[in-house]
Amino acid sequence: MTSILQCPVCRKPLLPTVTGYQCAARHSFDAGRQGYVNLVLAHKKHSKEPGDDPGMIQSRRRFLDLGYYCRVSDGVNEAVRTVLSGLADLSGCSILDAGCGEGYYLQRLKEALAHGGTARLPIEYHGVDVSKFAVRQATQRDRTMAWFVASINDLPFLDETLDIVLNIFSPANVMQFARILKPSGSLVFVSPGPKHLNGLREIIYPVAREHEAPSITAKARELFAPAPVSRITYPLELTNNQVIMDLLAMTPYYWNIDQETKARVAALNRLALDVDVEIRVFRKKKAG
Repeated sequence: MTSILQCPVCRKPLLPTVTGYQCAARHSFDAGRQGYVNLVLAHKKHSKEPGDDPGMIQSRRRFLDLGYYCRVSDGVNEAVRTVLSGLADLSGCSILDAGCGEGYYLQRLKEALAHGGTARLPIEYHGVDVSKFAVRQATQRDRTMAWFVASINDLPFLDETLDIVLNIFSPANVMQFARILKPSGSLVFVSPGPKHLNGLREIIYPVAREHEAPSITAKARELFAPAPVSRITYPLELTNNQVIMDLLAMTPYYWNIDQETKARVAALNRLALDVDVEIRVFRKKKAG
């Protein structure tokens, strides 16, 4: 039996058991009743409950399920289709959403690929997030995918075992991504474009500067080939206070603004803003 999972304790392969996973050194990790496996070691936690809290996860799920970011998801799906079309080995494919949140993007990707000409290619889907609350929500979307609580800085996968890593509006670890990707593997990286959430940002900041290019572009230079950039832009109008507050709770601004500024946003019942997203596909460089 083979496995692409790695024991977080001793780095040996993790093999499936009746109740979860176990390595040759007998380190065991049982699946919770919700269907996910927690691979974060207690002594490596930086807080009691790392990652997004239940309120933030619920806000994200409500907002995304209304379809406001469908075009972003569609762009991710198209990028993955392009990568799959260039794979030499069609015997199977492993995809990881690193920082999967509550599973919106990975679920839509699976549905799109199942009906988009790649249905005959066996694909294994994995989602990882450091927030157990996020992963619990993800399992509710699709329990046939493999969901894990794990850190982006200590991904529980063996070296060179994945074909595609998704990283969507989430912290990135270029070294980890390069380690777990096969020599032919690709990183699909999604980040805010220059004008993303203008409208909201103009309420929060006296002067709303454009988003700068993501730092991953420089960090990935030694390990990945230069990435082409596709950009998705469209206007969005929100006409419900709950939706506006859910959007705010999805962003870092929620924690970075003072109560007075938060109250200004909370008073809104209508908000016009821009969605501006960049998708980069980094292909892993061949060794040597």
